Amino acid sequence: MKMKTAKILLFVFVLLASSFASAYAAANMEPINAFFNRGVSFVLNGELWQPKDPSGKPLTAIYYNGSNYLPARALAEALKVPIDYDAASQKIYIGGKPGEKTPIFSMPMEIDNIYAVLSKDPNETAVNGGKYKQVLKIDQYADIVFTIDRKYKRLVLDAAVISPGEHEVEFSLYNAVEIAGNTANTLLEKHTVSPDDKVKRLIFDVEGLEKIRIHVQSPNLNPYIYARIVDTSFFDNGDTAASDGLK
Repeated sequence: MKMKTAKILLFVFVLLASSFASAYAAANMEPINAFFNRGVSFVLNGELWQPKDPSGKPLTAIYYNGSNYLPARALAEALKVPIDYDAASQKIYIGGKPGEKTPIFSMPMEIDNIYAVLSKDPNETAVNGGKYKQVLKIDQYADIVFTIDRKYKRLVLDAAVISPGEHEVEFSLYNAVEIAGNTANTLLEKHTVSPDDKVKRLIFDVEGLEKIRIHVQSPNLNPYIYARIVDTSFFDNGDTAASDGLK
């Protein structure tokens, strides 16, 4: 009896789901007469390019009403533009979701665990008069690697030098993708934090990058720097020209 009831409920659910899908299709989708255009090829930045779906299967352009069409995701990824889909609102965001912030410590990261350590210890999260829930403490030097998959335009880094730090500290941005080759050693951007700064906001342009490395060290190679990155840091798709700072 219970199995029969379950089957009936499942049937009703499937029937309702089908009805909603049909209603949505009727209201928002319109049939067209289109063709796969297997004769067209693509040249991207001077080189032949084959669009593919997420599983790696080659895609063919669709020809309709005098124009060739490709899936938005394949084209956005080829152009290294962030793309996201919100199923609830039926919106496709090309260039990232505006106003959305991703806290830095919620991102996958690779850090040097000898000289850079994540801490929630209240004695270590008090930074120059401010209280934070989590910090990345760097007492000598560090390399922090983030995989961002071209989803963001900015890294907004809130950093400080605490007592007994006496020296300026440089925060340098590099491209960390393995296929970058020699460009992985090319400095993309650099900011400096002074012991006189309480917590300084550093804004890095990371648009189009898949994987980045932040190198933290004294410009004079002083062994102890006592730098901190605090949990108000984030990735977003805001204005890369912004340069406001925390004091």
